[in-house]
Amino acid sequence: MRIARPALTSLAIAMALANSAHALDLHEAYTKAQTNDPRWSAARNTYLADDATSDVARAGLLPSVVATGSISKNEFEADAGGINSFDYDATQWSAKATQPLFNATAWYNYQSAKAVGSQAEAAYRSAEQDLALRVSQAYFAVLEAQETLAYSEAEEAALARQLDQAQQRFDVGLIAITDVLEARASFDGSRANRILAEANVSTAQENLSAIIGEAPGKLAALKPDAPMVKPVPTDPEEWVKLARERNPDIKAAEQSYASARAATKQSRSGFLPTVDAFASYSDLDRDLKGGPTGSSFTTQNGKTTSYGLEANWAIFSGGGTYASSKQANYRAAAAQDNVTGTEKLVVNNTRTAFLNVSADSYRVDARKQAVASSESSLAATQAGYEVGTRNIVDVLLAQRNMYAAKRDYASARYDYVINTLQLKAASGQLSEVDIKELNNWLDINASIVSAPEKPVEDIAPAAPKAAPKKK
Repeated sequence: MRIARPALTSLAIAMALANSAHALDLHEAYTKAQTNDPRWSAARNTYLADDATSDVARAGLLPSVVATGSISKNEFEADAGGINSFDYDATQWSAKATQPLFNATAWYNYQSAKAVGSQAEAAYRSAEQDLALRVSQAYFAVLEAQETLAYSEAEEAALARQLDQAQQRFDVGLIAITDVLEARASFDGSRANRILAEANVSTAQENLSAIIGEAPGKLAALKPDAPMVKPVPTDPEEWVKLARERNPDIKAAEQSYASARAATKQSRSGFLPTVDAFASYSDLDRDLKGGPTGSSFTTQNGKTTSYGLEANWAIFSGGGTYASSKQANYRAAAAQDNVTGTEKLVVNNTRTAFLNVSADSYRVDARKQAVASSESSLAATQAGYEVGTRNIVDVLLAQRNMYAAKRDYASARYDYVINTLQLKAASGQLSEVDIKELNNWLDINASIVSAPEKPVEDIAPAAPKAAPKKK
């Protein structure tokens, strides 16, 4: 019985993609994400809004001018025995300029707002790094899923051939039915894995599409000779030092603490008076119609200019100032704790990322060697199976081990790339420049499959000629 092979193998997929008009590379994906990713857009707009906080707060220290005016028609009706009733029109306007001379609340509010602006800048830098990481992770997740699918399809095809051979051997009486059942079970399992791999490719593509705002199409693949070496500097403490100095999350936490301390001083300044310098000008004109001349209405017409100092002191405000000061102290203490916690987390992430990259640089070579070893093991197992020293279970296991080794090799390569980016992000150095450098590791003509790929025919020997059944 012949088993239908997948209609579209990994080789066919690779050839079809190679004929595409254009392949999307990592830098292009990053550029599209800068335009279309909603999280990045929200982070940018939040930064612009928070950056204006200091401008809003500075207004409390600068002069202010208030102008008022009114026009009215009035009817005056005298009581019995009073002057005659009359009508009049009134026009009045005034302007007052005020310059704060001493306002501790406004001053510390401005200091707090400046810290908020610095915090917003650090948060924006963190969001910028986050975008680079998310785009890279989504991009290489697609490549890894496609490579996994390619190996799953190749494994399914190899196990289909193995099942065909087992069926032929059983038909001529060389093996027992259990060998056929073992081969069928392995083939069915590989088919299930291939279906899952196809779903994972679609999922990974959807995740990338959500970030860049369009279907990704063909992607430039990672070059087989992409450099995967230990990070430089080689001392993890050097990376920790960089992280303490440059990591935007630490900077944001520090500025949040600075803002909280200024808010504490601002709340205490409620106990202090405020002093303003002012100058005002007003014009009053009442136009009597039939009323008495020389009355108080007309003698009050004219212009008034005044200037001087104004002082206000809230002696008691129901305990609100004290309560606000106490609340601000607690918030400042929480912000200080957050600085400590953020620094510890960043240091831990930096050390972990450094260790991961260092290990990955060795793991990639080890996984590549494991691929070669598993291919040799499969070839030896196949040869032993032909002469009767190994059984079909050994062959099926060797095949699974070989494709598992290839998938592990691919995973190790992509882990190295992502962990390298995470190390740079933890140390506050990840930027578009790194995306461009990483883009040089990609090639639109590179094969999706990274592991050395032997044709299945070179591993699985052809079915033997028919032989008489054993008695």
